[in-house]
Amino acid sequence: MTRRVEFAHIETTLEDLSYPVLRHDAAADLEDVTLVLSDGETNLGVLVSETDSDAFQTPEDLLFELAESVGVPVAESREHTSDADGA
Repeated sequence: MTRRVEFAHIETTLEDLSYPVLRHDAAADLEDVTLVLSDGETNLGVLVSETDSDAFQTPEDLLFELAESVGVPVAESREHTSDADGA
């Protein structure tokens, strides 16, 4: 079953992974997730597989690379996580 996650709410999905995690393992675990962006949709597993790092130590590391990949300013992605933490 495919899950749909908006980028603004991606941190919860990333936190479900066990860290540290290798890129190919994260990509496999997220292959059933459709990431909803302001300008369309993409498969999160494919997006993770195209990142530069071979492994991620924390959900924040993965979030940072994904934000760069989709063109979301890192400050904006951090605002979303701060809003979620403070709400």
